[in-house]
Amino acid sequence: MKHTAFTINEDAEALPQQSLSSARVPHLTASAFCVTAATRSAIENASGDRRLTRVKTEISEGGIAMACRAFEAKATPALLIVEAEGAGAELLKELDALAEVCDPGTKVVVIGASNDIALYRELTGRGIADYLVGPITPLAYVAMVQRLFTQEAAARLGKVYAFVGVKGGVGTSTLAQNIAWTIAEGQASPTLLLDLDFRFGSAAVNLDLTPVTGLDKYINDPDKLDAALLDRLIVPRGDYLSVLPGFDDPLGDVEPAPDAVERLVEIARASFPVVVLDLPHDWSPASRDALTSADEVIVVASPDLTNLRNARALMAQLRALRPNDAMPRVILNACRMPQRKEVTPDKFAKSLGVEDWTTILFDPATFGNAAAQGRALGELSPRSKVHGAIKHLALDLMSRGKGKRRSWLRRLIGGD
Repeated sequence: MKHTAFTINEDAEALPQQSLSSARVPHLTASAFCVTAATRSAIENASGDRRLTRVKTEISEGGIAMACRAFEAKATPALLIVEAEGAGAELLKELDALAEVCDPGTKVVVIGASNDIALYRELTGRGIADYLVGPITPLAYVAMVQRLFTQEAAARLGKVYAFVGVKGGVGTSTLAQNIAWTIAEGQASPTLLLDLDFRFGSAAVNLDLTPVTGLDKYINDPDKLDAALLDRLIVPRGDYLSVLPGFDDPLGDVEPAPDAVERLVEIARASFPVVVLDLPHDWSPASRDALTSADEVIVVASPDLTNLRNARALMAQLRALRPNDAMPRVILNACRMPQRKEVTPDKFAKSLGVEDWTTILFDPATFGNAAAQGRALGELSPRSKVHGAIKHLALDLMSRGKGKRRSWLRRLIGGD
């Protein structure tokens, strides 16, 4: 990896331009803690660059100590930029403190005044992603972000969560939509919700969106699908959630090409850190492709005998499709419905041979009110029990695969 920060060059703008490409950085979040007005101005100007339009950047005043306080109780973003005031042992001590609050996977970039190759080697040896000598220019900042994220796109593919119901009417779409919203807004993580029920999906209606996507013009030719087209087709919903609704004409005669869904998922995971798939209740080749492509499958059912029979059949198929993956997570939705004879959750899960299951209580008033107003549960009823369960599930999904926080040096050598 080339680092231009340690080559003295009188033309500060010329050097970064040599390493700039036209590639756009994937969707991600960034936080910058700036001590000087010059650094803040450079990052603000760089954030408007066409290559960084997918990067959601939050800029705050203060240095490393302020960053430590800011992330004591919340997750760190994909990219964290800190401007250092100190040097030498003082700087290393501050960075060790910052390491204790950083999540694995966060790339930390330090901006400092010292143009010292020994310091650079010390910092990168501790796991710092990059060190830039201030004052930086907007183009130097753009080049740094490109260097860290476009060249490693394959290594940072987004996680794909596929929601599928064992029968119609079990609330799969409602749960997928609310979990996508909760991950996006609750975790400040750019999230894409793909409504793969192209004809009769409910994402646009339930989230009060106006879908004029034109997806049906391209879905029969996978070669036309690319990241630029996806950006044009998706509809933003708040700061962090994007939605790809279904067809403009649900009764049109367009059929997805055999590889279209797989291609769509592939593009989505290269552009977003989190992708939620809302699958229709069918067993079509497109649905099987989506289930095969997903990192994790979430099966939604209601706790009765018909659902149990279907769940057994679906789980058997999923085991055949995904023989080397963990068992799907099961959500038992609308539990404790009055006057319905139910299979208890523990017996339902035991019959399926799964240990990872979640229950959502029957609460038609809360769900119905949210749907009628085109709002997510977290917007309308954030203190409700059902939203609490959804929030817990969303947090659990996002925490999978994340280890405990530990310093960059210990991560580098593989210690605890």
